[in-house]
Amino acid sequence: MKITDIKVNQLKGVEGSDAQRYPGAVSGRLIVRVFTDEGVTGIAEGTRHLGVFRAYLDDVIKPLIIGMSPVQPRRIWEALALGVGERATRLPSQIVGAIDVACWDITGKVAGLPIYALLGGAHRTEIPLYWSRGNGWSKTPAQMLEEVQEGYEKGYRAFKVRMDWKDYRQDSDPAKDLAIFQACREWLPDDVPLSFDANNGYSVPTAIEQGRRFEQLGIAHFEEPLPQYDLRGLRQVVDALDCAVSTGEQELSAWRFRDLMDLANPDILQPDILNVGGLSEVVRVNEMAVANNKILMPHSPNIGANSLASLHAYCTVTNAVRPHEFSEEFTGPAERVAELFVDPILPQNGSIKLTDRPGLGVELNEKALEKAILS
Repeated sequence: MKITDIKVNQLKGVEGSDAQRYPGAVSGRLIVRVFTDEGVTGIAEGTRHLGVFRAYLDDVIKPLIIGMSPVQPRRIWEALALGVGERATRLPSQIVGAIDVACWDITGKVAGLPIYALLGGAHRTEIPLYWSRGNGWSKTPAQMLEEVQEGYEKGYRAFKVRMDWKDYRQDSDPAKDLAIFQACREWLPDDVPLSFDANNGYSVPTAIEQGRRFEQLGIAHFEEPLPQYDLRGLRQVVDALDCAVSTGEQELSAWRFRDLMDLANPDILQPDILNVGGLSEVVRVNEMAVANNKILMPHSPNIGANSLASLHAYCTVTNAVRPHEFSEEFTGPAERVAELFVDPILPQNGSIKLTDRPGLGVELNEKALEKAILS
């Protein structure tokens, strides 16, 4: 079997009344497909920059891997990520990650096995999810609470509120952040976990002060309190607080996770399957987490191929028992995304159940995809 073509297309974003409700989904996502000479196609999702992705695809990726076997995804990963081979160059991890996920999908389909079976077998195939809502910087406590209540009504029993401040807006409004968390915490039952994501928005002293307030109210985990590059500062925050501190979604390789653990020692690791470079690399991170007795809580919230890939890897780790992130903010309603697939895998009552179908477990609905493609 050989790779014959690779295509990337932008899908239409949400429109009309959904545009205000799901602003992150307006621009549409990228769908990546890897084709083979035996008619088996692998799928994944890419970054939002279509022109950049296509430039890499046409100038570097296709000349390098067309003709290679897709059922050796780690060889392809090395060629794209590490520059192995005369024609190779090192590509951004998000580009590599999309190709890698699609190749693993093909590998599972050819073997007739779900990806989790290729990775050693599932510890469980039903995984609880936590409802994640963001853009807290632009919302009132009442607005965020309404979105948390929506998730509760849908059956979710674990939650996270995100401020989306970013590191260039350091310490912008911690008082309002706290008010948002407090409003949601007081409404939710005591046994329902609630986490807080500062999205890199605090300085060290503010993060410590805020974390102590969260501890008094009851917090499941405190995510990305500092800019992702401040590993020494994060170590100060981790050492000062009793609550679990998490980070890692922006790390681009297993080597970075090694340094993250050595220098900052966060309680929870949160690899993003696309950012870190795909399934091949997220498996390495998961193994490092197990070896270092670290909690895993992946960052891959958007329903679709990449989230399924993340779940396939996550479900194989025996001690990875916390909920996996889930959000509709960047895709639009889950039911709308499901229209792209022949037999979609959707959350039910706050959990998602992986099937024993080959690969990722889903096939594209070609007619629906054709209508959904923007360019």
